[in-house]
Amino acid sequence: MLETILKNFKAKKMNLYKSEIRLRNYRSFCGLSLLGLTISAMVFVFGLILSEVVTFNIEFFIILGYFFILYIISKFYLKKHSQYITLIFYLALTPAMIMGILMGTFLDKTEPSITIMVFMCVLPLFILDKPWRIILYITGTAIIYGICCFIAKDINMFMADLVDLVIFYFLSVGVNFFILNDRIESVENYIKYRTKSEIDLLTGIYNRGAGVEMIEQLMDEKKYGAFILIDIDDFKYINDSYGHIVGDRYLQAVADNIKNIFYDSVVLRLGGDEFAIYAKDLNNEEKCRMHFEKLFDALNNMEDLSQNNYVFHISLGCSICDKNITNFEDLYSKADEALYAAKEAGKGCYRIN
Repeated sequence: MLETILKNFKAKKMNLYKSEIRLRNYRSFCGLSLLGLTISAMVFVFGLILSEVVTFNIEFFIILGYFFILYIISKFYLKKHSQYITLIFYLALTPAMIMGILMGTFLDKTEPSITIMVFMCVLPLFILDKPWRIILYITGTAIIYGICCFIAKDINMFMADLVDLVIFYFLSVGVNFFILNDRIESVENYIKYRTKSEIDLLTGIYNRGAGVEMIEQLMDEKKYGAFILIDIDDFKYINDSYGHIVGDRYLQAVADNIKNIFYDSVVLRLGGDEFAIYAKDLNNEEKCRMHFEKLFDALNNMEDLSQNNYVFHISLGCSICDKNITNFEDLYSKADEALYAAKEAGKGCYRIN
């Protein structure tokens, strides 16, 4: 039991899901900033309408400005620097914690502290991070609050707030710890499900749906490169002559060799004996030819899986994506034309369109 708690406390498995955790923290940050900005703006409008009744104070304007800054950060900075989202989230919550501490101590020395207690329990829930970091953040906040409370308030009020602080501290730690474990498990299950739904089970590369979606995203981000179609020549003959088990081995061998040579690319199986690659670093014919020669050499020198001296070869068609190609259909069409030209040239070769 203790070993399980310590394991969940450290949550080392989160290192495997960094990209998904960053995405969820980014969405949470955007949601928090937009919600806070909307509520603050509504209160501001409500206050203008009832200006004779409602009196604005400096805390309100600080909160409005705070959420406005968070919204600007989410829209114009974090989109391009999502790798810093967790750190920025902590930094963004810190001013709210400081305001809560000040409101419960130096700004109001005669009343029990409520705001900081609520903040300690609620605000860390927006961050998806390792439990030990969240608890360390909560602990630091509680210690700073306790010191400020001791300085600002008389001994009786301090002791009353100290009792509340201890209660809310353990409540905050417990709530955050158990909710974080559930959220981390949810991420893990989602990644496993997504992996199964995106990966071709036979070859271990992306299936058509997932691969095409990733390529379209890269094109939208203007990350240009080469789109490559690969077709195993006479694959029906392999299946008919040597059996589907041998055919599957050839499919796996082609996928493995593609991954080894185009290791930093989107590699997918379109279906049957057809493969596709989107190599965002290959932006000219010379680079393409160098990679194609390596692939053809690797396939020509691989083990004879038929065990009958079968000469295995592929045909390859390539189109280079640039600013003149605006959609995936056009890119695919150009590569398909190049593949057809390779087939017409006698198979076992490549063409670049």
